Amino acid sequence: MSADRLIFGVLTIVVGLFGLFYASGSHDGYSYFVGLALFFGAVLFMFQLIKGHYDQQEQDAHK
Repeated sequence: MSADRLIFGVLTIVVGLFGLFYASGSHDGYSYFVGLALFFGAVLFMFQLIKGHYDQQEQDAHK
């Protein structure tokens, strides 16, 4: 695992948690959906980081 993936992963976790806290403290529907969108975007980005990690491992194994 490279350092950039680790840093992006930690920042993504922070953004995802911020989105959940933002959604939980909202008083209108717009803020709620913005918070959930931040959270789901962070989850999707984390899955992309995980996929990229395993793709890199597979590519290195075939060399």
